[in-house]
Amino acid sequence: MRTWTAGDAVELVERSWVWMSFVTTPVTITVGAGWSFLADGGIGRPEGPPALALTIVLLAVVAGLVTIGGGVVALPCTYALGWALARISAHRGVHVVAHALLAGGLAALCVWVLETYWSHAWAPLPAFRLLISVSAAAAAAIATWRTARATAAVRRRRLRGVRTRGADGSVGGALDE
Repeated sequence: MRTWTAGDAVELVERSWVWMSFVTTPVTITVGAGWSFLADGGIGRPEGPPALALTIVLLAVVAGLVTIGGGVVALPCTYALGWALARISAHRGVHVVAHALLAGGLAALCVWVLETYWSHAWAPLPAFRLLISVSAAAAAAIATWRTARATAAVRRRRLRGVRTRGADGSVGGALDE
């Protein structure tokens, strides 16, 4: 049985942050802003497309910075969940679903806290929590799936006797070491 370490949790949170900051959140922002733009009839206005592009870029940058805080909040929870799933030798699909639910729930909780304390300064979209939760859950699912697949591929190569090289230049060795 493979053990779950703090390094595994940090790696998963880092990968999830990259996926969320550079893929799922920008796609969500683009779709949401585009939908709002089209619903408001902004396509015919001269300031429409440049303002839309600037809005998307600014929101994506701010969201990328805010997700760093989300990663810090998620780290102990990710470690505890990964440790529990490793102890029962759960299937990779269970890991993916569990980490996606954890990330979506934590994202909704963090957005709710932000809305509660700073809602007087801004008016959040009605489905803002849902959009952020789906984005976080998708990022965590992708990162968990890819991390588990890479780990399984290394394990298969080692079982076949293929020597593997680590990031530090070491050759071979078990994953648990």
